[in-house]
Amino acid sequence: MSDMSKEEKKALMKKWKAAQNKKYILSKARAQKLFRYLEAELVNTPCNHTLCYTEQWLKENLPQEKIDSVIVEMKEMGGYCDCEVLLNCYEKYDIG
Repeated sequence: MSDMSKEEKKALMKKWKAAQNKKYILSKARAQKLFRYLEAELVNTPCNHTLCYTEQWLKENLPQEKIDSVIVEMKEMGGYCDCEVLLNCYEKYDIG
């Protein structure tokens, strides 16, 4: 593995800091409720590789005009299906 230059390290640190301060469309509290909902649904039914439960929860809990933006944001975090939303997005919201 090659050593990074000082400029590369600075760029990487800047990117990391920006990610730490990112404001997501879905609040942390709402994201936590979504994740609990997905956990409950996926315990009984295996993921069918869609966002059916995520979309259902969003429709019941958000204004219609925000839903598409939240789905795009989830996909950017690696949430292309319900189980990926739960596994990949959970960490991004720093819920622990």
